[in-house]
Amino acid sequence: MNLFLLCIKRSQIFEQLVAQLTLSGVSNGDVQGGDLRYCQKCSQYKPPRAHHCRVCKRCVLRMDHHCIWINNCVGHANYKVFFIFVVYAVIACIYSLVLLVGSLTIDPPKDELQSGDSFRTAYIISGLLLIPLCVALGVLLGWHIYLILHNKTTIEYHEGVRAMWLAEKGGNVYTHPYDLGAYENLTTVLGPNILSWVCPTSKHIDSGLRFRTAYDNLIGASTSKGS
Repeated sequence: MNLFLLCIKRSQIFEQLVAQLTLSGVSNGDVQGGDLRYCQKCSQYKPPRAHHCRVCKRCVLRMDHHCIWINNCVGHANYKVFFIFVVYAVIACIYSLVLLVGSLTIDPPKDELQSGDSFRTAYIISGLLLIPLCVALGVLLGWHIYLILHNKTTIEYHEGVRAMWLAEKGGNVYTHPYDLGAYENLTTVLGPNILSWVCPTSKHIDSGLRFRTAYDNLIGASTSKGS
C-alpha cells in the first residue's frame, strides 16, 4: 500500500516537471501527435490528450479522472499504478470473501460454540460489507480494462460518444485515433514486458507530449509499400 501511495504522490511532481517541458516544447514546435489546444484557465497551450483539472488547478497529461480516494489526478504518469492498485484491491476483496465464506461453512467444535457465535456474527457483517465492495471494484476494473484495450481515457470516452454522434449525423464513421489494436494498446499502458504488467512501475512511459496514432501506422504502411 505504501508503495502505491508513494508512486502516486511522486507522479504529481512528475506531472509538474513535464508541464514545464510541455511549454518549452510548444514554443519550439516539438510537440506532435495531435492538435494543440489552448487552456483558457492556465493561459498556455496544452499537448494532445491533456486536460485541465479543476481540483488540482493544472493541466494533466493524458488525464483520465480526478480520484478523491488518492487525492490526485489519474493521468499519464500514474495510470498504470492506479490500474494495478485496482487489480490487487479486487483480488484482495475476493480472497477475503472466500475466506469468510469458508469460515462460515466450517462447523466449530462444541466447546467453541459460545465464543464462535460472536466471530460468526463478525464474519457475516464483514461479508455483507465485502460483497458490494467487490462488485463496485469489479465494475471499476472492468471499465478500465475496456479503456485500456481501446487506448482511451474516461474523458476521451465521453468525448468519443459525442464525436460518434456527430459523425453518424454527417454520414461518417468515427474511429478513435489512438486505438492501435488490443495488444498494442496493452503494451502502451502496461509496458512492453509482459512480466512487468503486474508490477506498479512506469519506466516505459515517455514524456507524454506525443502519442502514436492509428494514422501513423497507415502512413508507415503506405510508405513501405511505395518504397
